[in-house]
Amino acid sequence: MKKIKYLFWLLIVVFAALVVFQNKEFFIVERSLKINLFFLEPYESPQLPTSVYYLAVFFVGFLVSYFLSLSAKFKSRRTIRQLNEQVAARDRRIAELDSQAAALKPKEPASAEPDQTRQEQPPAETEA
Repeated sequence: MKKIKYLFWLLIVVFAALVVFQNKEFFIVERSLKINLFFLEPYESPQLPTSVYYLAVFFVGFLVSYFLSLSAKFKSRRTIRQLNEQVAARDRRIAELDSQAAALKPKEPASAEPDQTRQEQPPAETEA
């Protein structure tokens, strides 16, 4: 499965590189962004290649997804800690019950092995 995953990502990277290579002119052209919020002065960014804008948007999206996933990470870490505490508590309870069961068991004599010197033999058949 790992090989398939690597192959999949390799195909995506190759496809992205192919798109960029075949459209170099588009990504090299310098553009500026304009923002007009109506209550502030209009802002115009400096002239930058289109590829810089694409990389900036990708990076911002990466950061947004990272910060949104942090809450899930903290929740799962808390859940794992709580479950480990439950496992430890149950292990302590099992050990306690095992010691109680061992105290209630009658002690067996020192020679607990059955007597093997006497073996039962089936009755001999007599012919009439």
